[in-house]
Formats: sequence, C-alpha cells, structure tokens
Amino acid sequence: MPDLSSIAPGRARALAAALMAAVLLGCVGVDYARPGEGLEPRAGEALLFGRIRFVYDGREYYPWRPTPLPRPQRHLWLLRLDRRAVSAELHPDQDGSLAIWVPPGDYALVGSIEKLESMSDFREVVALLRVPGTGAPVYAGDLVLATEFREGGHWSDQPFGIATVAGGTVEAATALLRAKYGATDGTSTASPWCAGPGLPAFTDPELASRARRLLEQGCPVRP
Repeated sequence: MPDLSSIAPGRARALAAALMAAVLLGCVGVDYARPGEGLEPRAGEALLFGRIRFVYDGREYYPWRPTPLPRPQRHLWLLRLDRRAVSAELHPDQDGSLAIWVPPGDYALVGSIEKLESMSDFREVVALLRVPGTGAPVYAGDLVLATEFREGGHWSDQPFGIATVAGGTVEAATALLRAKYGATDGTSTASPWCAGPGLPAFTDPELASRARRLLEQGCPVRP
C-alpha cells in the first residue's frame, strides 16, 4: 500500500478507494433458502439467518418492500474479508428476514444509500459477522439501523444511522425458521452481528485485520 500522507486528502481518499476496489478479485456465492423446501445441510456452506431492519425518524420501514410512499434507499452487500470477494446485492424478504447459504468465514456487511456504479463506491461498513463452519444454522439476530431526527433538522452522522443488535433466543428464532422453510438438522448456533461506531472504514487498508480482531475479541466496538 503506497504512503498516502503526502497526497491531498480528497485525492488520497479516491486513491484508497480505487486500491481497495482493485483487490476485490472474486464474488461470494449467496443462495437464498426457499419456503417449504427444507434446509438440508450443504457441504462447504452454512445457513445464515436473521433480520435486517431500518428505522427512519422513528418509523420502521423496509427499502426492498414496494410502497407508494418515497423511502430512503438502502443497498447492502456481503464482503468476505479473507478473499476480498463481494456478493450480489442482498434482497431480504419484505419483513427484513434473511436466510441464505454462504461459505463460512469472516464478513463485512457494506452498504450504500444509492445504487453503485462500481465496487469502489461502497460508502460504509455497516456491520461485521463471523460465520462458523460447524455445519449448524447460524443465527445472527436482528440488525437494527436507526436514523433519527435531531434538533436543527440534522440527521444521524452516518448514512445508515445508529446500528444495534436485537432479537430473541436462538431456539425461538430456529422454530420460526423451520416453520417457514422446513426441517433442518442439528441445533442452531448464535453468531450475532458486530455493529457499532467503532467499526473500521471500507477504505481502511487494514479493514480485514481490524475486523477480524474485533470478531475474535467478541466485538468490543467503541466510539
């Protein structure tokens, strides 16, 4: 990585983004579970499930749900950290639930408030996630992204607002999963989203190592 300290800040950011994009060499295969088809284990893949929820000015909404009212755009992808590979844009169900087959590994959930023209346009690391390779379904919980109105007409500083993780027990979530998709073998394991103000930036050249350190330490994110 070249030294960017002597380059003008705007040009340095652009160069860093271009360099980050250049090393995105592959793609992450994501296969969506289909209701009623069952959830038989797959070799080399793990079933990741949970919800992604958005709150805008105190009201919950889902940017992928058809609505006659204008809603803020929100677009999300999974970035696999060890291989610098990115998935196609994620498309949760209308209620925000997500049940997908992905390879085990460490991931960053990256997002943009507009459609992207290239990989270098990713704006924000929204959350981190570790998908263990145990073969059991992986419950990530509810990732709640809230953008609140502030005095003076300003919104939360980050495009995706304040991220928190919620959700019920693994047993309750697994019961809902089975009711929707069918039987699954084994007991689900919990691996919650890692979210908060202390996540590394997408343009951080040490994104992978810093993200992995947070995940190994149990996600102690700080302002």
